[in-house]
Amino acid sequence: MQIKSLQYYSTLFLWTVCCFSFSQDKASAFSKPMSLPFHLAGSFGEPRPDHFHSGIDIKTNGVEGEPVFSIYDGYVSRIKVSSVGYGKAIYITHPNGYTSLYAHLGRFSDVIEKFVHGQHYAKKQPEFDLYPDAGTFKVKQNDTIAFSGNTGGSTAPHLHFEIRDSKTEHALNPLDFYPKNFYTDTIPPQLNKVKLYTFNSRYYEAQTDVLPLKRSENFLTTDAPIVIDKYNFFCLSLEGFDKQDTSENKNGIYRIQMFINDTVLFGYTMNTIDFDKTRMCNAFVDYHEMMNDSGYFYNCCQLKNNTLAVYQNGNGFIRIKNKDTAEIAIHCYDYNENKTSIRLKVIRNDSEVPSDSRDMAGTILTDKKDSIRLNGVKITFPDKCFYDDVSLKTDLWYQPDNLLAPVYSISHPGGYIPLQKSFRMEFSTVIKKQRNKVTIVRTDADGQVTALPTKSTKTRFYTESRKLGTFFLSYDTTKPEVKILYPETERVKNKVIQVKIGDALSGIDSYNGYIDGKWVNFYYDAKNDLMEYVIDGNCPKGEHLLKIVVTDKTGNKTTVQQKFVY
Repeated sequence: MQIKSLQYYSTLFLWTVCCFSFSQDKASAFSKPMSLPFHLAGSFGEPRPDHFHSGIDIKTNGVEGEPVFSIYDGYVSRIKVSSVGYGKAIYITHPNGYTSLYAHLGRFSDVIEKFVHGQHYAKKQPEFDLYPDAGTFKVKQNDTIAFSGNTGGSTAPHLHFEIRDSKTEHALNPLDFYPKNFYTDTIPPQLNKVKLYTFNSRYYEAQTDVLPLKRSENFLTTDAPIVIDKYNFFCLSLEGFDKQDTSENKNGIYRIQMFINDTVLFGYTMNTIDFDKTRMCNAFVDYHEMMNDSGYFYNCCQLKNNTLAVYQNGNGFIRIKNKDTAEIAIHCYDYNENKTSIRLKVIRNDSEVPSDSRDMAGTILTDKKDSIRLNGVKITFPDKCFYDDVSLKTDLWYQPDNLLAPVYSISHPGGYIPLQKSFRMEFSTVIKKQRNKVTIVRTDADGQVTALPTKSTKTRFYTESRKLGTFFLSYDTTKPEVKILYPETERVKNKVIQVKIGDALSGIDSYNGYIDGKWVNFYYDAKNDLMEYVIDGNCPKGEHLLKIVVTDKTGNKTTVQQKFVY
């Protein structure tokens, strides 16, 4: 028994050492996804509207077609082709508990491309999400799996690269898996402004003030102490970004710590992303400033229904009494621990605090389901729809040229405000004419018009929205636009046929191309409204008839035919 116990503990010790060694040496387990250096167009965790950036964007010097490699042994567990988002993407599951993702690809390696091509024609689908069996595409470290591109939501050629925990599916910072010298950054974060929010009880009724920051010795500060003339509470946000030595892109700030009178009050470290909570990015930064294109203001506070796991040390809301002074120090770090420090002095004047009397009309209490009704319109908010209790402004009127239903406006007096969940908008109406062509339209504060997915019963039209705005019913009877981009009967050059498509209101629902009546695969580049077919074995040399059929989301359909020679 004694010998067996010794062997057991020896084995346990060796296993522990091995696990520890891997955790310490994980930076050397993975190879690079490209031969190019880590010059980043986007950093891990930087804020974007409605989501955090869940990987790093590796620059490809403005070109497409750079080889992309598997960073470790494993198998292709997912292949996605989409006109938006990641575009063409590959997921590889590795035996060490991680999954790597390579996105915005131009094309796949020959063997995978052949498989994907066959799936397009078998399914007659230009977009899909495939989950091959573990034995279908086994790969070794440094195998070429694809070539870089600019597909999906990408705005310039690059590789979007992620590493995820295979069990939790949370995104991890890829830089954690590589030696420090792979990523050159000696430039500390650049902070430009501080935004002050003063309030009595509810953050979203705050009065705000934006102040520039200036250099003073080895830290940043404001021109003068910040004076609060009323209200009992305040919190802060910081506008800024980080830059890499080898890139001009404005990237995210990795870590912030805030102290008041030498006591830590708030902090975050952006080291993991839970995709179920990525929309909480809208509460991680000042949503109004982000949507107003005024830069990213990093909130030094945590709103009530913001449950991101990146926060430490407190919620950042500060109570200040009459004649009190708060000495605040904020340290902002990038991934390489370059630091920018800010020192602020906040003084509370001896003045009367406004009463906390509230007009509850239009106030949504976020901890419970709530609703608003007005003249045939009902809006239902689920619990935790907002990040805190919020007072909303509502209005209703009729448009002279649109008598389908009243126009309903719902907004926040302070401007843009983020929602974590969708609310339900219902219009009661007995419209009988072309009900299938009726859609609910939302106009945002910036004038952007969006037709929302709309359902109906005999007496109601309803939809869901994660943005406030102006809502009304409208007919969509206009067919999509389709334009084949070459003259009729002209010989096709470079083996590529391009078609421009678009829809004025509800948006493209389906798009298909046919040659001599046979379906062929067109890739749709949604950001450029462009369908593209690379001529394959389904189009032999000779004269052919091309047919394009495009349908919008209310069923309006456009069919265009044109001869060509290949």
